[in-house]
Amino acid sequence: MPRLVKIKSQLKQNKNKAFLKTALAIFLVLVFAGVGLGMLFAILTKKSTMSVAFPIVFIVIALVLFVVFLVLRKNFGILKSGVRGEEATLKILRNLPKEYTILTNPVILNRGITMELDFVVIGKNGVFIVESKNYRGIIKGKTSKQNWKQVKHGKNDKVYEKEISNPVKQSYRQGRRMAEMFKDFDITADIYPIVYFVDDRSELKILDDAELGVEIFNKEKQLLDFIQSADGRHTVNSSELAKIIRFFKR
Repeated sequence: MPRLVKIKSQLKQNKNKAFLKTALAIFLVLVFAGVGLGMLFAILTKKSTMSVAFPIVFIVIALVLFVVFLVLRKNFGILKSGVRGEEATLKILRNLPKEYTILTNPVILNRGITMELDFVVIGKNGVFIVESKNYRGIIKGKTSKQNWKQVKHGKNDKVYEKEISNPVKQSYRQGRRMAEMFKDFDITADIYPIVYFVDDRSELKILDDAELGVEIFNKEKQLLDFIQSADGRHTVNSSELAKIIRFFKR
């Protein structure tokens, strides 16, 4: 089993915050709706002489909060899916030999830009940036384009289609910025950006017209085989490995 170096995950923190916001929103919906309906019931049963405007205000606020809840719930679902994807990818990466080191959620700071990576795997043959994506269905697009399309088939053959950001460009930027930073720190290791689609049932229809040098996989064996077979020009010795880990933990 490879060595594991855990770094605090911003994605998990955001997921937890989103959960608390979602729970608070539905709690407020129930409070305002309960108070408003209670007032309205009291008026209709002539147990109160207050204006009907008061319960209506509470009910309208409850409806607005319910809309907010729906938005927050959708955001929470996206973050939760991302966390699950990372957990599944980590489980796969832990099948690598003990000679490898896995960093979870390391951060690159470059020219005022902060980029949190999903995983960085370090071996004697190089440094592998693994960007995990938890998408289902058909993923299609060109590596030169900013957006791709995700197509899913639901019940009764209903087709759902939405745009997603091109993860290859994201991974390419991560690799380029890491290379710039490594140069400043006198680290010579080869860098391999990878986009890994966790759901092996996903169908990839990607045209690599930009030739950015980013590997794309949706099979566990493909991912593990590539990491172990990559033939880097520079060997990462124990001294450079320690330097790379210090780079991400600084």
